[in-house]
Amino acid sequence: MLPVLVAIDTGLNVTRSAAGYTGTGSITLIVGRAIQVVLGALGIVFILFIIYGGILWMVARGKKEEIEKASKLLTNTTMALVIIVASYALSTYVLNALVQVTAG
Repeated sequence: MLPVLVAIDTGLNVTRSAAGYTGTGSITLIVGRAIQVVLGALGIVFILFIIYGGILWMVARGKKEEIEKASKLLTNTTMALVIIVASYALSTYVLNALVQVTAG
């Protein structure tokens, strides 16, 4: 005798629908979310470096070497922000194009 598989309604489908969860998603959505998390974390690191550079500048007390060090840190941090924003925009564009290609 073969076992019979019976579908038991546990109510999880109703809960899943109410929460707005539609499924596991495609690989492009998963990769996109991972990229957004990583770039978001880099944004937090950027803020920390800006604060650190500002503190270095404030405690320099007019010493030219320390002011130049703080200024260089702030300049490099700003360039890093430009790279982070550009990579975020590029990855969002590419992943949206991939989602449209796979969906359509």
